[in-house]
Amino acid sequence: QGMEQINLLPGIVATTTHINGMDYRTITSVPDEDLKSLKPVGEGAVIPQTTVKTQENLVKLHKRGRMLVASYEALRFQRLDLFTVTLRQIGAYLARQQFKDAVEVLLNGDGNNNAAEKLSVKTSGTLTYTDLLKLWDKFNEYELNTLVASPDVMLKLLELEEFQNPQTGLNFQGTGKLSSPLGANLLRSPDVKEKTLIGLDKRCALEMVVAADVTVDYDKLIDRQLERAAVTTIAGFAKIFADAVKELSL
Repeated sequence: QGMEQINLLPGIVATTTHINGMDYRTITSVPDEDLKSLKPVGEGAVIPQTTVKTQENLVKLHKRGRMLVASYEALRFQRLDLFTVTLRQIGAYLARQQFKDAVEVLLNGDGNNNAAEKLSVKTSGTLTYTDLLKLWDKFNEYELNTLVASPDVMLKLLELEEFQNPQTGLNFQGTGKLSSPLGANLLRSPDVKEKTLIGLDKRCALEMVVAADVTVDYDKLIDRQLERAAVTTIAGFAKIFADAVKELSL
């Protein structure tokens, strides 16, 4: 439940793949400009091909988890709701760490030479609406529909005049969600490094690979009168199309 409450992954993940092992290679397709144009094909002529192949390197999977240990006295004399809150918080920690892994792959790639293209603002340390428009313009055959900002960049975004319109204010006051003047979904995360804004096409940028969903195991240590709960999950991330992600540095 804690993972669901603060989970930002649905806002940046295009698809989720469940596997029954620890080794997984994602697929890729890199058509050149000639193939992207889809020129007319004459009658009886050979239809141009787009090749789909597996990536050279495996997707890195990470096992993450936490053990909750409680004495019999704690369970007997305290309300169980407190332990529910603790388990929920562990779920929140897992969700945040997975989002950090996803951001790392978006920026630096998954080991297959597919890091995000880096852009810079016109004036160092200053973010303008023109800088955002240049970022938007870099998405040629893709759509800039998601922005992930570090906390300091989020503050600079909110200071832009284009954000200070009545409709944006009403949306934020009513729902707590910010709307972007570019029409993109805006996410704030402390897991993004300072002075960094990530723009992406959520539909085709990132794949989440899950080897084991969230698992909770319980056991008892009778000699010490302890009860334990282990919460674990195994997952990783892979780039789908490298050009669907751009990094803007201030």
